[in-house]
Amino acid sequence: MPRAFLLLLSLSLTACQDREARAEVAHLKARVTDLEARVEALAAAPSVPAEAAATVQQAAATHCANDLSRTLELTRQERGGYPAESALAVPGSCQEFRVTWERLTPQSYAFRVLDGSGQALASGAGE
Repeated sequence: MPRAFLLLLSLSLTACQDREARAEVAHLKARVTDLEARVEALAAAPSVPAEAAATVQQAAATHCANDLSRTLELTRQERGGYPAESALAVPGSCQEFRVTWERLTPQSYAFRVLDGSGQALASGAGE
């Protein structure tokens, strides 16, 4: 009789554990399905919001203007005046922009940094 009791008890425990395991598996499947849907939604969304891209471009243009002003000032200190446009090496940070000169003389300079559409994003000047 004790043997039968132990067998019955172990079957009851196994059935209970089996139900718990099935419930846990069902819960995990639902969670995986939810996470997969979130990943698909993130993958379909634009990678960078338009405002963020504009902010990054503005910051890059400002960096270009600062680098160009620094280059011009260093040249003025070394040579006693600002260089001619033909003698100026534009910094690498300006490569994706267009720099237009309002003024570039040995005594002063003024420029604008433009994006591809011609919109001014930054500027610099010195005397």
